[in-house]
Amino acid sequence: MNNSDTDYLPRVQLLLSQNRHAHAAQELRRQLAQDPHDPVAHALLAVCLLEQEQLPEAKSEAELAIHLAPEYDFAFYALALIEHRAHRPKEALAAINEALALDPNDADYYHLLGQLRLQSGQWQAALQAAQTGLGLDAEHAGLHGLRARALARQGRPAEAGHAARSALSYDASSSHTQAQAGWVALETNRPKEALEHFREALRLDPESDFAREGLVEALKARYYVYRSFMRFVYWSGTLSDGVRRGMFLGAWVVTRFVPLLLPIYLVFVFLSWFSDVIFESLLRVSAYGRLALSERQTRHSNQFLGLLAVALAALVAHFAVPKLPATATLGMVALGLLFPLAGTWRLPAGTPVWQRSRWAGFALASVGLLAVALELLGLGGDGLAFGAFLIGALAYTWVFALR
Repeated sequence: MNNSDTDYLPRVQLLLSQNRHAHAAQELRRQLAQDPHDPVAHALLAVCLLEQEQLPEAKSEAELAIHLAPEYDFAFYALALIEHRAHRPKEALAAINEALALDPNDADYYHLLGQLRLQSGQWQAALQAAQTGLGLDAEHAGLHGLRARALARQGRPAEAGHAARSALSYDASSSHTQAQAGWVALETNRPKEALEHFREALRLDPESDFAREGLVEALKARYYVYRSFMRFVYWSGTLSDGVRRGMFLGAWVVTRFVPLLLPIYLVFVFLSWFSDVIFESLLRVSAYGRLALSERQTRHSNQFLGLLAVALAALVAHFAVPKLPATATLGMVALGLLFPLAGTWRLPAGTPVWQRSRWAGFALASVGLLAVALELLGLGGDGLAFGAFLIGALAYTWVFALR
């Protein structure tokens, strides 16, 4: 590694501690103008650019730092942070494993590793990462919070609550720590306590998306139906992927033999796709709920309600004026398109699976509208096009539900 002058480091570290990332980036660029081969400056600049949501530039800086100093563990950590923010978990995991191979004694590295494991549903691996990190730094609030989340997801509420309190005892003034405690409370069926933590987290950092998303979840949990459904979701999250898929398929098979269970099954299927947007739409009737929703959630609600309104209007028109052509087809097409609409929302934007879901939605919409147009114009073939639409919509729901 280039042994360049490091007098700039205390200034940069102070600016970073004050969340003044733009000013820190200016300091680092001045250093790089003097020494363009300084890997430390490149890695720190990558972190600054990440915090300013300049992900392509941040990745370039991290990769340059790695090129200049392949043995520099922090450069791999910076790259892992960037890949994590860009919703590329495989790349992030590869980078953080490289950082840990170079320095297995950094608690922050285990914190990021645990977060990646948690988000991929590997609760035990996340717990192991948290406990290993705590063996290096017993006062690391983030690791205590991570441990609490992993325990909550494993269905161990008492231990999760104790771990969340430990995190708060070390850093109660951190918005992230308060939000972590809120998620633990929410996942262990304590929505009122969760709401208090999320409010405190947003007081400490009004721009925290992590806390805002939690606040919305806590507000939705005031509805008994949503709360009950989410308890089932959290419980099913303690099961392996294979067991969950088997349960999903098994429930469908059971309804074939016990038709009376079909309505219950359909309710669960409906909620699994639309519970978020339905209850987020309900929150819009209150001023507090409207403020809590993000711009993205409001946009999704508008799209959902608009498509649902088209479906209902078309179906009402079909029954009110039976001879009006294509209304039933239009209504069914609009209802069917709700599935790829909601399915695409739940995926990280820009990822390959998001792109596939998006194109599948466009393809279904094209086929469905073709069926409507053919029926309106009386050209024939509308039944075939509508049948293809129904098969495609059914295939979409099965493929993406099994994911």
